[in-house]
Amino acid sequence: MSKKKIIVIDDVELNRVILAEAFKNDYEVLQAENGAVGLKKIRENLNDLAAIFLDIIMPEMDGFAVLQELNISSLIQRLPVFLITTDATSGVIERAYDYGAVDVIPKPFNTMIIKRRVQNMIEFFEAKRQSDSSIMEIDHVLKMQREDLSNAVGALIGHICEVIESRSVGESDHVNRVRKMTSALAKEFALRHPEFGLKDDIIDTIANASVLHDVGKIFVREEILERSTVLTPEEMAKIQVAPTYGAKLLNRVKGIPEPFYTFAKEICRSHMERWDGKGYPDGLKENQIPLSAQLAGLAEAYDVLISTRVYKKAYSHEKAVQMIMDGECGTFNPDLIECLKAAAEEFEKIILDD
Repeated sequence: MSKKKIIVIDDVELNRVILAEAFKNDYEVLQAENGAVGLKKIRENLNDLAAIFLDIIMPEMDGFAVLQELNISSLIQRLPVFLITTDATSGVIERAYDYGAVDVIPKPFNTMIIKRRVQNMIEFFEAKRQSDSSIMEIDHVLKMQREDLSNAVGALIGHICEVIESRSVGESDHVNRVRKMTSALAKEFALRHPEFGLKDDIIDTIANASVLHDVGKIFVREEILERSTVLTPEEMAKIQVAPTYGAKLLNRVKGIPEPFYTFAKEICRSHMERWDGKGYPDGLKENQIPLSAQLAGLAEAYDVLISTRVYKKAYSHEKAVQMIMDGECGTFNPDLIECLKAAAEEFEKIILDD
């Protein structure tokens, strides 16, 4: 079987050689000295390409012009684009993500770190392509037979969760427990607050969508996620902006039915918001925070407390509940705190059964 291809578009030959050497064992590496040549080679090798490395400052057509062309032709949704630059300022990074780049890699290169980050994203896009294909096939059948899209959603969840779990130590069962705890919390809330109309099917959808709460971690370097010491302000800022990038990524995924799609984006972006407005990334307060994100956020906070992480020990069930009630993880909706008390036994059962 022939190798998949990656393309390095950079006017500096040394940069092209370094990346070609790093990936030559796993991929056929194409090279282009400017954006115009690179765009031509992308179109000629589209079906075999796995990733694009793209410099910003180049003659004839710079990196952002190439990104614009990829957006116009919708190719940006099919291939991960890694921007390589010496100007990794916040403005450049924000503009790169707005144009659809999946990562910004500063020069000079650390090829070991780059290879891990790139491989994770290539696998994610491959899983997404497989899921998109499955969704299209199932959707055709649904239109004829009036069936739902549950199989397609389940496949997509599974693929994305595998990528998320593979990037963080101690996260192998985290997303599944959060799903179960979100469901238990939502059921208790529905009993106490019927005015919100949380029927069983909506609760199931919110719980299933909660597994995507940390998809934004894909955009955080592994050495930050696995740090056992206190993060620097700059590193913490990268953690706090991850939900935004995760939500942007979900915006690009097509074919997922409502209301799952809406709940997934709400949870991904807002599950770290807090009732007093001191959460992130948007500083939402009280019921500005979507209910789906409030439910998943509380479930996730509890599970992190009872789990061992590189930066903390695992707390007991009783201690975790008390810490949440005392506001040690930020403040939560008082109504949800009451639901947590009522669902505490179910939470503990989820831990023991895991």
